[in-house]
Amino acid sequence: MNDLSFIKDPDLRKTLEDSIEYIYTLIEQAKREEKQLYKEETYRVIILYVVSAIEAVLLYLYKTRGEKITYTEYKNVHNLPTSYIYKEKPEGQLVIAVAEQVEKKEYQIGLHDLVKFFKQKNILKDVTANEILEINDVRNTFHFSKFRTKACDLPQVEAALKLLVYTLERAPYALKTS
Repeated sequence: MNDLSFIKDPDLRKTLEDSIEYIYTLIEQAKREEKQLYKEETYRVIILYVVSAIEAVLLYLYKTRGEKITYTEYKNVHNLPTSYIYKEKPEGQLVIAVAEQVEKKEYQIGLHDLVKFFKQKNILKDVTANEILEINDVRNTFHFSKFRTKACDLPQVEAALKLLVYTLERAPYALKTS
């Protein structure tokens, strides 16, 4: 796979290296398997690992760059008297509040946040961002409550692997533009 020397955290680098090795082992096993269900579920696990690796790299870049993802939090919320009505939502309660930008904590940051952040910074192209989010939708079918609209197949795995390679190749440049 690609050189991960840009990742200075040795534990993360080792985890990624081990995961990438495991991905390739799974691919080889799936090629030898005859049962379609086994292949499909193995492909789904591969996608899970690939998207998790992409997410880990993006989170590492985010933390290393030292920038912040924020959201608007409303504080000191006070209800206005019910005589004040918003025409477009008359059943709603009008309030006065102080809007404050608050930094998201690391555990609150997901793949969508990271993709949006790096897209806004012009580090991820629109097409790449969309591809990552599309393959993430496949990963989300790993949740048993999510409906699996289509089978997980080798072309999806290959596309996901190309995204991972692309992410790893481009990641060092994202560190230089911080």
